[in-house]
Amino acid sequence: MSEAKTAAIPALKERAGVVNAVLEGTQTVLVRHPTLDPGTIDGPFVLYPAYTHQEPDRYQPRYEDYYYRASAKPEEGVPIRAVADVRGEYTVSSDDLASLARHYVYTPEGLRDKYDPDGDLRVLLLRVSELDSPRIIEERGSYRGCRAWIDLADDVEIGLESTTPVLDDPTFAERRAAVRDALE
Repeated sequence: MSEAKTAAIPALKERAGVVNAVLEGTQTVLVRHPTLDPGTIDGPFVLYPAYTHQEPDRYQPRYEDYYYRASAKPEEGVPIRAVADVRGEYTVSSDDLASLARHYVYTPEGLRDKYDPDGDLRVLLLRVSELDSPRIIEERGSYRGCRAWIDLADDVEIGLESTTPVLDDPTFAERRAAVRDALE
């Protein structure tokens, strides 16, 4: 990826424990409510870890450590460590979440509780890369609140020229096929 300011690249807020799971390759999808992410996501974005509204009972027992390792915002600021691209998008009912459970750290019930869905949910298959030089940024008032997408301030620069994919190509291809198979 070439160097760019984050002002030109959107930032998606996601729970900090989930961001860590994505960065470690444990989780390859994000499940989102369609009203939070309307329209097409057609380019790279950074993942902005959110430290509020995290609840340990939403995590599968084997993944609870992701909650505990990210339950408090670091005093020095918010770490921006990941860039993602959507490589697949699916629409599922909340009843179909169990078939995807091995691809995310929440329980299906935890996701239902998080989004309280009346209708369908969006599943985004992500190709994630870790920034070789993570940035710690100040949390500004304009970044707070319950919304999925934020615009980082113009003076916040994130160097995208040097990233490393979290999963190698063969592993990502396997995960992509597994997600597709789980949803068919």
